[in-house]
Amino acid sequence: MNILNKHHIKYPGILILIIFSGLAISSVSFLGSDVTATTNNSTTIALKTQHIIPLKLAQQLVEATQAACADQGFPITVSILDRNGVDILLAREDGATGASVEVARDKAYAAVGFNNPTSALEDRVETTGFGILTVEGFTVLPGGLPIETGGNELLGAIGVSGAPGGEIDENCAEAGLQAIAPSLSGVNTSVTSNANNTSAVNSTG
Repeated sequence: MNILNKHHIKYPGILILIIFSGLAISSVSFLGSDVTATTNNSTTIALKTQHIIPLKLAQQLVEATQAACADQGFPITVSILDRNGVDILLAREDGATGASVEVARDKAYAAVGFNNPTSALEDRVETTGFGILTVEGFTVLPGGLPIETGGNELLGAIGVSGAPGGEIDENCAEAGLQAIAPSLSGVNTSVTSNANNTSAVNSTG
């Protein structure tokens, strides 16, 4: 009996270690079952595919727009923005005024911000008041048009300034969009996985 008591007193740390080790193993097993349950009950969320305006397409749009106004003898500035109002391309033609740079960009910014031609926004000001004019960076003179895919997905906007009249600016912008229409009409705007994206697609989750 004394020998048993001596061993009991001599190795109390070992007994405690064994007890805590058992508790630790049980805890790990419990946590593991929770993780498995969470994984098994999770749902798959499809990512939305968003298309962008590639730089080369923006360049084609600018060239076609400037050519349309050049045929009438008007040097212009063209601004191309993405759907977030961030610059893709800004091109000031030889002979276009310095003021046309900011005006062209502000037209594009207003067009993409409201997903509407700026000529329509100008009409809205006349019917609903001047509240829209208080948005910083917006110019609601004709010459700004949204850029959309064939499936009506907003890609960005074009703004044109420099011709003697906003209507001419808008007509030139429209001519530019018509020139790149084949590249926009064939875009598939359905929801797809990242594996199906092309080089002209930017996917965000």
